[in-house]
Amino acid sequence: MANLTLRLMLGGLLLAGRKKGLRDLFRLTAEAFGQAPPDLRGLSPDEILLKYAHFTRTEAERSLAGATAQTLRESLRERCQGLGRDLRSRLPIRSRADAAAALRALYRLLAIDLAVDARGEVTVRRCSLAAQYTPEVCGFMSAMDEGIVAGLSDGRLVFSRRLTEGADRCLARIDWDGENE
Repeated sequence: MANLTLRLMLGGLLLAGRKKGLRDLFRLTAEAFGQAPPDLRGLSPDEILLKYAHFTRTEAERSLAGATAQTLRESLRERCQGLGRDLRSRLPIRSRADAAAALRALYRLLAIDLAVDARGEVTVRRCSLAAQYTPEVCGFMSAMDEGIVAGLSDGRLVFSRRLTEGADRCLARIDWDGENE
């Protein structure tokens, strides 16, 4: 179980920060694609999330059709790894359980039902983005997942099943790289 201070901080983030968190994520993602973030004023968090899904699908498809896909995927991963490191420096993350609690809270901002067990097994039962993404777009955008996990925990995330491929849930594994229990 995550430490009490972390749980309280994450609870506050979820109560007060969904809209800001989504705007910040949109900005980070748009910049990685070399685009200006769109005007999100007046939109609800759910509307921002839908606009984000459409934007990322369009940009990922454009990247996959061109010669820049690997470079852009690496940029997304690196930016999210930096975000994860920044969050880890601000939050009292001291263990795998703490990192898992932070991941759950972050993904809740995106309306993604993510669970991580003590062995690093990741299950996503519901994903707000899955209905908008093709398997190829999902694979491309998972660079962001890889980056946030690496930044928060020094772990390596590897997917084995995806909702976008017709599975009933996403399955992945975090290789923790010696993180404390």
